[in-house]
Amino acid sequence: MYDKGTQRPDTDSGWAHVARHDESAAVIDAALRLDPEEAYTKTELSDAAGVPLKTLYLDGTLEDIVDIGLLTKDDPEGEEATFAVDIDSEVYQAASAFDDAVVKHLQTGD
Repeated sequence: MYDKGTQRPDTDSGWAHVARHDESAAVIDAALRLDPEEAYTKTELSDAAGVPLKTLYLDGTLEDIVDIGLLTKDDPEGEEATFAVDIDSEVYQAASAFDDAVVKHLQTGD
């Protein structure tokens, strides 16, 4: 059908959107575990996700995750941008529910 590692050009699903950036899954996983009351720099998000900062900086992963509503970005002029988890967003709630369902399934087989 198509080569491993490529996407069908005709898909615009949520999963395909996340898959466009190799490190999105790691950042989403980290976001689910971060304190939503805190703001994080790119370096802190990079460390939390275990993803090289250069990767996040160059490939637009964080900006994409802001665009889908999982993170918010505060970018005051003359200061370093910070990011916070938006626990009220539909995307966060869906990602959290998916995470909970997979963990439950892996633990119980249900």
